[in-house]
Amino acid sequence: MKNVRIALASLLVAVGALLGATHARASTSPGVGIFSDVRVEKGETFHDDVVCIGAHATIEGKVEGDVVVIGGKLDFSGEAQEVVTILSKADFASGTAVHGDMVHILGEMITASDAKFEGEKVDVGSALPPRIQRILSRGLIGLFLLFRLIGLIVSGIVVMLIALLIPERIERMSGELDTRWPASIGFGLLACVVVIIVCIGLAITIIGIPFAILVGMLAKVLGLVGITAMLLLVGKKLGTEIGLLEEHSSLLACVMLGFAVLALIRFIPLFGELVWTCLGILGLGLTVVTRLGRETADSGAS
Repeated sequence: MKNVRIALASLLVAVGALLGATHARASTSPGVGIFSDVRVEKGETFHDDVVCIGAHATIEGKVEGDVVVIGGKLDFSGEAQEVVTILSKADFASGTAVHGDMVHILGEMITASDAKFEGEKVDVGSALPPRIQRILSRGLIGLFLLFRLIGLIVSGIVVMLIALLIPERIERMSGELDTRWPASIGFGLLACVVVIIVCIGLAITIIGIPFAILVGMLAKVLGLVGITAMLLLVGKKLGTEIGLLEEHSSLLACVMLGFAVLALIRFIPLFGELVWTCLGILGLGLTVVTRLGRETADSGAS
C-alpha cells in the first residue's frame, strides 16, 4: 500500500510540475520539453524542475528540482531530487544520484549497479515481458495502446453482462438488423444530436452536471446494447463460416467472438475509432427502433 501511495503521489507531482512549469515558462523554457528534447550537460546545475513529454531527456549534470518524463526516454547519469518516469524508457547509468524517491511506471528500465537512490524506489511494470516493455516505452504509442486496452476491457465486460442479462432481447434485435438498419442509422444520428443538446443544457448549471454525465452514460450503455446485437450477428456468421463455432453455439460465445474481431479493428489508429463510432450510432439507433428488443405482437403470436 505504501508503494501505491507513493506512485499516486508521484503522478500528482508530475502533473503539478507540468502545469506549474508550463504556466511559468511555457514550452520555450530549457527545463520544459513538450515534443522536444531536454538536456542538462555534465557540470551544469539547473535550478528548477525538468519536465519532458514525448521526447528525450538527458540528465548528466545536477537538477535541484525533480525530473519528470512522460511518454519519452530518459538517460540519467547525474543528480536530482526525485525522478518520475511514466510510459518511458529509463536508463540510470553509472554516477546516478537520486536524493528522493524514484518512480517508474510502465516501460523498460536499466539500472547500473552503482546507481544511488536515497528514497523509495517504486517500479511498476518493468518486470513485464521485454516485448510488452518495449511497446509501452514508445511514448505516445504506448499511451495509446494502454488507454485502448483499458477501454476494450471495460467495453468487453459490459458487452458480456448485456449478453448474459438480456439474451432474448439481444437475439430479437440481431434478427431485425437486416431489415431495420436504415431506420437505425437515422434514429441513431437523431438520438446522438438529442443527447448532445440535453447534456449541454444540463451542464450549464453545476447542479445539472451529474445529470448530464448520467444521460451520456445511459446513451453509451444503450449504444452498447445495440452493438452487442450486431456482434452476435457477426460472431455467428463468422464462427460458422470458419468452423470455429457450431450452428447452435451459445449466444455469449457468438457475441464474444464478434467482440474479439472488433477489438482487433479498434487497435488500428483512426480507422478503428471511426468504426467504433459508426457502430455506436447504429447500435443506439437499433436500440431505439426495436425498443430495446421488445417482443412485438407478431413475434409473440409466432
